[in-house]
Amino acid sequence: MISVLEKRIAKNQEMRIKFADQPEKFMDSELELHESIQELHSLATVSELYPLAVHLSLPSTLIALLPHENGDISCAVLDLLQELTDLDTLNENEEATTEFIDNMLDQQALALLVQNLDRLDESESDGIHNTLSIFENLFELRPELCSTAQQNGLLQWLLKRIKARTPFDGNKLYAAELLAILLQDNPENRVGLGALDGIDILLQQLAVYKRTDPANGEEAEYMENLFNCICSALLYGGNRERFVQGEGPQLMNLMLR
Repeated sequence: MISVLEKRIAKNQEMRIKFADQPEKFMDSELELHESIQELHSLATVSELYPLAVHLSLPSTLIALLPHENGDISCAVLDLLQELTDLDTLNENEEATTEFIDNMLDQQALALLVQNLDRLDESESDGIHNTLSIFENLFELRPELCSTAQQNGLLQWLLKRIKARTPFDGNKLYAAELLAILLQDNPENRVGLGALDGIDILLQQLAVYKRTDPANGEEAEYMENLFNCICSALLYGGNRERFVQGEGPQLMNLMLR
């Protein structure tokens, strides 16, 4: 299956170069490539084959496909990676899956996933959700990876997503949840949040609710995640100064009333 995937990637690249201005000519190769990615979902049910997948360079092949010009291909890869890094699968056979995760990280997977997030738009919300889920899986499995969030750009992306003037949705909730996880036990991320004007961003988002209640349970959970972020961030002294300067205590009083 991996061999077929590699052949279809090569064929698709060849067709895209040959018929760059005629998408209809390379569409069939793209459909075949998409089909190969879908077939590999079966690997997630046989974790003892993960070392063989590493030996056949599957992690690097999939990560190299992330920036594919066709967003559907990129999102299909993210869906597959999300399933392959699912904690239920990884915990079934920890020894076999450790090598797979190590190999992903060796390919600079975290930074490349963040770069890919920047090019996904709202019509590719499933891809965004799966990317955040991959990060959550990896952070739960390897808590030490949380310290890389500013270095690889994830902290900046999460703040940008929370700040974006877009209608509330599941990905905004997920971004706030992941940010709360990153700040919970990580002093480096608390410092990084302050340097990125994160306290002001969190206060601005909470200010929306000083006169209006969250519209539903999901939005209430989003608001609670923002409060969790503030609580964790305030464990760093520099953020306490920013909180006071940003009139945080006054906002908290208004919200309590």
